[in-house]
Amino acid sequence: MAFSEEIKKYDVAYYAGGKNTTGYPYRAIIGLRRDDGSLIGGAYFHREPSTMPNTDDQTPSGYVWCHYTWEDFTPVMDLLRNEKPVFVRYVAGGWRIASITTSLEPVGEGEHP
Repeated sequence: MAFSEEIKKYDVAYYAGGKNTTGYPYRAIIGLRRDDGSLIGGAYFHREPSTMPNTDDQTPSGYVWCHYTWEDFTPVMDLLRNEKPVFVRYVAGGWRIASITTSLEPVGEGEHP
């Protein structure tokens, strides 16, 4: 079963903490939100790949957990800042994988002056 919902807003928590971050796996979390500000899910950027779970997940209430390595932070932010519309998707079953995706776009669309 697949789930898809458009992301209308987002917020970023970019964690500090120095050496005190031992045991806290995330360097940043992006909240993926509806137009009313309610959460659809979150993009979790792990400090170390070893803390990542084997799959993404969707809770019974619908919240989608998207797990990424820290190196993926800039490309995901680029999608959220520069593309529209952007969706969070989750494919259950054997896949159990989430994604942040755009819709179909024409080739060579680029920036318009």
